[in-house]
Amino acid sequence: MNRQLKAAQNMTKPNVVIITFDCLRPDRLGFAGYRGVETPTFDDLAEESLVFERAYCQAPNTWISHASMFTGCYPSRHGVRTPLDGMRSKVATMAELLSEAGYATFGLPAMNLLSPEAGFARGFDAYTLEGLEGPEGRFGFRGWRSAGKTLERCFEFLDGARTPFFLWVHYYGLHRALEGGLDLPSSYRRRFSEYAQYYDGKVSFADAEFLRPFVERLQQGGPWDNTVLVLWSDHGDRLHAVEHQGGQFAHNFDLAEEVVRTLLMIRLPGSRLSGLRGEIANSVDILPTLCDACGLEAPDGVQGRSLLSPADEPERLTAYFENLCQGCVGIVRDRSKLVLTLEEIHSSAPASQGDLARLLKRASAAARRRLGLAVKRRRKGPDAWWSAGDPARALEELLRWGTRQRTVVDLEAEGLERPHDAPLPDEDGLMALIADHGRGAGGPEAPKLDRETVAQRLKDLGYL
Repeated sequence: MNRQLKAAQNMTKPNVVIITFDCLRPDRLGFAGYRGVETPTFDDLAEESLVFERAYCQAPNTWISHASMFTGCYPSRHGVRTPLDGMRSKVATMAELLSEAGYATFGLPAMNLLSPEAGFARGFDAYTLEGLEGPEGRFGFRGWRSAGKTLERCFEFLDGARTPFFLWVHYYGLHRALEGGLDLPSSYRRRFSEYAQYYDGKVSFADAEFLRPFVERLQQGGPWDNTVLVLWSDHGDRLHAVEHQGGQFAHNFDLAEEVVRTLLMIRLPGSRLSGLRGEIANSVDILPTLCDACGLEAPDGVQGRSLLSPADEPERLTAYFENLCQGCVGIVRDRSKLVLTLEEIHSSAPASQGDLARLLKRASAAARRRLGLAVKRRRKGPDAWWSAGDPARALEELLRWGTRQRTVVDLEAEGLERPHDAPLPDEDGLMALIADHGRGAGGPEAPKLDRETVAQRLKDLGYL
């Protein structure tokens, strides 16, 4: 193919921009009816975008959720189920697909667990963790880059990028800030409630000081008319945990709707599709949707679906999510939700700051045994521990009737949960779906990290 023909074909491909808003709850935005924030940019974009009112992540933590978004696969297939896992090398990533299609690619993560060593940089021409400004966390991870620094790095890329391009940027300013790490101007602190570390103020700040200038730059620079823009949150947050329990388990604990429901907004060039969509959507659907929008074929093994066309049977759609480090897995179909939980962990769920500290201390000690994070002893003997190091075993324990507790929930129209004890009409079918998604259908082995890499990862997490 000659260069002129290839250049002409590339000009017809849309640019792709994905912005991750870490910890953003979709019900705390103006267009969703919430009046405690000022989000005119989100609201304006919602009018010209597809907005999925029932979007779910595949896990309420950043690393698993991003791996599912980038691959279009559930955790059992892409291989990331703990902070120490790497994405399987035989599972294609979004950046690899777009790079092979001629895209310039740039990734700007804001958390060091989304590391190149774990496979998150695959396919990106440039991918940088440099410039993270947040204080070091309890387990040694570091996250957060200021809105100004984030915009600066994005604009540097846009100024020199050839088209088509793929830009992924991770905005971390909504996350619970560690001590001394809350960077919110006093004007926002005066105007908004202190609740949950000024959460509403942080959302309003993200709209005015990050999203608005970012969109204006795309509009002024020319690529706006040929750009697919995805606004997505990797998980939600339990704001009362941020407010009253120090936030250690503000989202990475259970599978409540507050933490597994996400923002998902897709703006296509020319706003040719827009409006509210009420069927279930998943983070694994983002990759096949972008392939559809860019005229590319989704690779074999992708488990999501394109969202550009409404589902034929929306009542049959499901959302699967897991947090096996914390001993829980769940599924939603239509308005029914089934969650399985290992009793040993959640029957002793911490209720105070002191309990949280003791639980974390016990978990850290056990983690040294099995490279896990949150573990509980089930019985005596040499094989007494299951942990994040063995999520498959945790799943099998959950699927046993005798070693778990079940939570059955009715999801009301407003997304509220109403637990009840009655069995679901098709509970056996839902159990089978949990088993299918959780076990996967074979697939390549997860990468085995060498001793030096494992030691460095453990050091980064604060275990060494």
